[in-house]
Amino acid sequence: MSNIIEVRELKKYFGKGDKLVKAVDGISLDIREGEIFGLLGPNGAGKTTSLRMIIGLLKPDAGNITIMGGDPLKNGNKLKRKLGIIPQSVTFYEDLTVEENLSFLAKIYNIPRSITNERIDSLISRVGLEKKRKQLVRTLSGGLQRRLNLILGLIHDPTIILCDEPTPGLDPQSRVAVWEVIKELPNQGKTVILTTHFMEEADRLSDRVAIIDHGKILVLDTPKKLKSSIGEGDLVEFTLTEKTNLENLAQKLKTFEGIEDAYVSSGLIVIRSLDVVSRLSRVLGFIESHGSKVENMSIRSTSLEDVFINLTGRALRD
Repeated sequence: MSNIIEVRELKKYFGKGDKLVKAVDGISLDIREGEIFGLLGPNGAGKTTSLRMIIGLLKPDAGNITIMGGDPLKNGNKLKRKLGIIPQSVTFYEDLTVEENLSFLAKIYNIPRSITNERIDSLISRVGLEKKRKQLVRTLSGGLQRRLNLILGLIHDPTIILCDEPTPGLDPQSRVAVWEVIKELPNQGKTVILTTHFMEEADRLSDRVAIIDHGKILVLDTPKKLKSSIGEGDLVEFTLTEKTNLENLAQKLKTFEGIEDAYVSSGLIVIRSLDVVSRLSRVLGFIESHGSKVENMSIRSTSLEDVFINLTGRALRD
């Protein structure tokens, strides 16, 4: 699979002197044709700044970017027709209907009317807006507006789609609807770059993920390999009723036979273990022997947030 985007030692700084902020600090990566490539990290990690430089909206302070063999700064107009941008903030005309918004954008791209009608029908159907196509956008729910925002970025049939935090604040049904559309794009010959701080989104959609923090890529691989890199076994999270030294408790639990790891995250004690259910009785007894009780307990599989914690020592949402 060939690379459709290549980034080398990309840097972007804001401010001066003591107030200099390294928003992007030497990022290098290759994005393959036909994949969904995820940039996962907390707000302020440098994801959106990197994306803006890749598409030519922001000039790098250093480094090189190649898209489809061209420089986005030197060949911007030619490349822009190949790019579909789905921004974090919704961008449409509230006093036009769903159909009118799509038609207006199609005219800007000089898409023939015969093609436009068929494409609008297909896109509207893809996100379940058939019954809303004649409705003013300002009357739609936030979730439906977000679905429209997605297909507006697809109206000109771009080769590369850049999704910058595509599902903030959505209800589960709307989020899944957006995910389903994004997941199908590679099957239509598209390449997708997805920036998100939502770990499940990156995990479910991405073929490969780069975890970024403080302007640097910490690790890059498939979600499966990233999760397996921190060890095997399921995770149990404990919320305790009594104040206690959680760090000390976690360190002692780590010495138990069969416990692969134990640590504190966002006020919870987390243990990782193979055959975790068989370990629970002893763990619960140990916690109670130290003057506390378990108020809540949940068992789950390893997530990309656990990878982030392993790399940085803090949760993605902290």
